[in-house]
Amino acid sequence: MKSKRMIVVVVSSVVLCLSLFFIFQNETDTSTSNKDLTLIYEEKVSPNKEYVSNKKDIVHYTIKIYQEDKNKVYAESNSPVFENTNYSVDYNQKLSKEDIQIKWMTLSGSTEPKENDQLGLANVKILKDGSVINEKVISFVGKGVKAITDVIG
Repeated sequence: MKSKRMIVVVVSSVVLCLSLFFIFQNETDTSTSNKDLTLIYEEKVSPNKEYVSNKKDIVHYTIKIYQEDKNKVYAESNSPVFENTNYSVDYNQKLSKEDIQIKWMTLSGSTEPKENDQLGLANVKILKDGSVINEKVISFVGKGVKAITDVIG
């Protein structure tokens, strides 16, 4: 009996250590890939800051746009229902902060958030001389919505 318990403890410890390693390795890879890029735009919002009583419950959504040979767009959040994401935009000309537009919206499409309809989408536009080079909507609640629909069926 003792040997079975020991095996379970050892296997559980190994699984926990490997899980932690991969979690922290993934976070390290994201920050390392940004270090050689130039940050040209960053915007951060909180969808729930006005509606929570405890500071620990405040959620932040961040959009960062970097440029080197190609533009890199990173979306980050401290929300457990959002998985950090990034994508590349093929455009090899220099951009400035003025070439970036972000429009934050609620799930119902409103730009005016309410307690029961908070911000959850970011429409990111990269423009040059007034022409749209790239446009993408980033959902900060996609993982949460997917989890709910998986449960409902």
